[in-house]
Amino acid sequence: MPKDKQGNKLTWKEFFRKWKEGIDGITPIQKTKTQILGTRISLFGVLMGLVISTIAYKQLWWVAIILLGALINMGVQYLGLTQQGDTLVKHEESCEEMNLDDLMKEDPPKKTKKKKGGKK
Repeated sequence: MPKDKQGNKLTWKEFFRKWKEGIDGITPIQKTKTQILGTRISLFGVLMGLVISTIAYKQLWWVAIILLGALINMGVQYLGLTQQGDTLVKHEESCEEMNLDDLMKEDPPKKTKKKKGGKK
């Protein structure tokens, strides 16, 4: 049976509801950082696989070819994620500098209706 932070037992339905609420609260920067970490771990695994497959090249030459393709693909993915993370951090910093949070709290300007010019 799962438990909450206080040690109370939860039903599986309650556990998954709380888990979903937590996942929904993840910011884009947190998501990107997690993806970068996972990609680093995967890249390390692919590199280790390439090393092992080159040691036993006579039997595992085909694995080396597959892992080389995966390494290229993951490298491009890692590059894109790091660029995305940098962009999100810069965006957040510029929002903090401009105090957009304060602007969002203010009431929006009221719209005035324009009268259509008609025949008199």
